[in-house]
Amino acid sequence: MACVAAIFNTDGAPVDRTALGSLMDVEPYRRPGGQHLTIDGCVGLGCAPLAAESIGDQARQPRGLENRLWAVLDGRLDDRGSLIAALQPSSARSRVEPRSDVDMILSAYDCWGVECVSHLTGDFAFCLWDAQRRRLFCARDRFGVKPFYYAHVGRTLLVCSTLRTLRRHPLVSDRLRDEAIGDFLLFGLCVEPSQTSFADLQRLPPAHRLTCSPEGPPRVDRYWRLEPADLDRESDPRHRVERFSRLMREAVADRIRSDRTAVLMSGGLDSSSVASVAAEIARPKTDRLHAYTLVYDAQARDEERRYSSIVARSLGIGITHLPVDDYEPFARWDRDALPPEPSLEGLSAVMSDVLDLASAHGHVVLTGEGGDPLLLPSTIIEQVGWVPFSSLAGDVWRACRAGSLPPVGLRSTLRGWFRRSRGVPTWLADGLLRAFDPHERWREVGAARTAARGARSRALNDLVDPWWPSTFESLDPGATGRPVQVRYPFFDVRLVTYALTLPTPWCVNKRILRASMRDRLPGAVLARPKTPLQADPVGPRGRWSLERATRLLASTPDITRYVNVDRFRSTVRHDSLLTDRSPGTWAAISLANWIRCSAGGPAPTELN
Repeated sequence: MACVAAIFNTDGAPVDRTALGSLMDVEPYRRPGGQHLTIDGCVGLGCAPLAAESIGDQARQPRGLENRLWAVLDGRLDDRGSLIAALQPSSARSRVEPRSDVDMILSAYDCWGVECVSHLTGDFAFCLWDAQRRRLFCARDRFGVKPFYYAHVGRTLLVCSTLRTLRRHPLVSDRLRDEAIGDFLLFGLCVEPSQTSFADLQRLPPAHRLTCSPEGPPRVDRYWRLEPADLDRESDPRHRVERFSRLMREAVADRIRSDRTAVLMSGGLDSSSVASVAAEIARPKTDRLHAYTLVYDAQARDEERRYSSIVARSLGIGITHLPVDDYEPFARWDRDALPPEPSLEGLSAVMSDVLDLASAHGHVVLTGEGGDPLLLPSTIIEQVGWVPFSSLAGDVWRACRAGSLPPVGLRSTLRGWFRRSRGVPTWLADGLLRAFDPHERWREVGAARTAARGARSRALNDLVDPWWPSTFESLDPGATGRPVQVRYPFFDVRLVTYALTLPTPWCVNKRILRASMRDRLPGAVLARPKTPLQADPVGPRGRWSLERATRLLASTPDITRYVNVDRFRSTVRHDSLLTDRSPGTWAAISLANWIRCSAGGPAPTELN
């Protein structure tokens, strides 16, 4: 894995090596001699592999093909066998035999041009320079696991997989984007996939590609969309379970090519299933796999330690528990745990520390994130009109027999009708309100998140929600500063495509996953229901009072552009702070802390 960057001066001006190198000057990619640059006059490509990685294919980037194509890659290609087979008929055109992932991207582009990205599977962000066509071509993977940012300022295009360094470029201002901050106060993130929180910086959305030539500005377009699928009516349930199990194994196997792998394992079904498959692949060398679990020992009844230990013993792998009771919200935001953008994740120091622990074992970490949206069942009401009545009735009957009846959905339907724009805070500043209409924005985003898109609309909408790319970006090495790649088997496109064909009864209580893990996981874990976190993630010593919140807001420079502090003080009740009755208050507190720490202000704990 690597930090990759590109500079394209469309006016023909030569690229400055120092400026290109500065785009990759960030932990954990910073080490002497660690940057590799290729400059072709007005275009430069750069790559800096993870400091902890051995010298390999990533370190030998940029890669070239006959001095006419050059590419840099952050990420990984999956299902390589299928791609190689597809390239065979045109192998005569590519004089470089595909070996590394970046070689395969070069060969794919040589074969299919900009359509090559439709043939690529995996987690990737890459830049490719076509010297003959004088074209810079970039792409981001389907689910946005790998970050990709760019800025088009004047006649210069800056591209980088790390937001922190792109912000430092002299052509880029520190100005925040009002609409993105408005989104953050409403939804906890910038919902528009093409925007960042900064006025001069853009995101390349997931499943999009970017092309740029001297003739005009960058052009961005979508190359893939997750579409509703016809439901699988396989009559033999064993075949369905076998296929799901096979795809799960392929998804995990493609993500653990390294010798030593860690897994974030809570003891719940999703992460335990990932660990089980990884252990099966690693056998007999199960010491290659080690689990890490976050536990609350003092705050509340937390059974993660117990269940995760049961799983680790049954799989024969080591496990480390990290107690997190004593972490304060926004701890170390003034040092090494500040997110690159405003974030609701006040406990980012927790993830920083668990990634530090994991990096001592290896530099790949698997997680079970994604299991919930992948197997999210639709209600019976939501399936009406998408599933023939006879099939729906049959599904309900078989579900009753299996004890996995889907929810009817009447209550959620009525709640959606009456919810409207209840989530709009009353204390948004007038300047922000002139930039966007929060009520219209609330309705627009709500409609997208609940769009009718087939029999499995809930799962499909959740899988493409902007919350996921935001989460992936926050755990990327360029954001955490840790030499650890977090990988998500449940976001494998092959597994996702098949899972969306499953009739809803197979998703209730994750029936398909439990069936595939039978005889692989302990019965206690298979029978464990989905339970919400029992502990308070904010922590007893970190609970915020209204007085403390308003004191923070009043002392934060520039916050009045977004928050009317007097209105906040007069309309928010102390007993409803950080609850749904006072929407957005945690976002306001988080934004103020982020602004202060970004400007080098004191730690939030100093404002107690």
